[in-house]
Amino acid sequence: MIAELKGVVAHKEVDQCVLDVGGVGYLVYLSSRTAQAIGEAGARVHLYTHLLVREEEWRLFGFATAEERRCFLDLIAVGGVGPKLALQLLSRFSPEELERVVAAGEWERLQAVPGIGVRTAQRLQVELAGRWKARPLRSPAGPQGGDEALAALLGLGYRPEEAQAALAEVPPEWALSRRIREALRRLDPGSAHREG
Repeated sequence: MIAELKGVVAHKEVDQCVLDVGGVGYLVYLSSRTAQAIGEAGARVHLYTHLLVREEEWRLFGFATAEERRCFLDLIAVGGVGPKLALQLLSRFSPEELERVVAAGEWERLQAVPGIGVRTAQRLQVELAGRWKARPLRSPAGPQGGDEALAALLGLGYRPEEAQAALAEVPPEWALSRRIREALRRLDPGSAHREG
């Protein structure tokens, strides 16, 4: 795994750069915020990186800060959010801004990013809130039996009977964010292919 790179910017575009590290040029995909932060060609930079390995290709993603990389990893762990959409989110919001949006429950603001519809914005809100331990998401009526996962699904507009049926198929000992993610997959299995 390539975790960090230090080198000289050989070439830069809006969403990527070629970083010369000891004579080897690494193509690195960036958010626009990181692209602005690293300066122009010839600048010496230190990037935190994540190598995404897929069957058809390997892609290296670079970040100006370790916090931005952490947010990127959290974003791509959400169903329906791929690396391209994650970089668009990080181009629009800093990690701190994104955490404030999630903590405040302002998921509608996420729809300002092209490619994010209502369902994906809501999914991001629910899963990131659980992952970042932001304030619990509760329906106005309150969660039945203290189940925050059920409350989150009710808050997204699912009927109590369908939310309970989906959660019944998910092990209760799993972490909150994982229970919600798996329940959402059962409730709307095609959403990951429609959005993002």
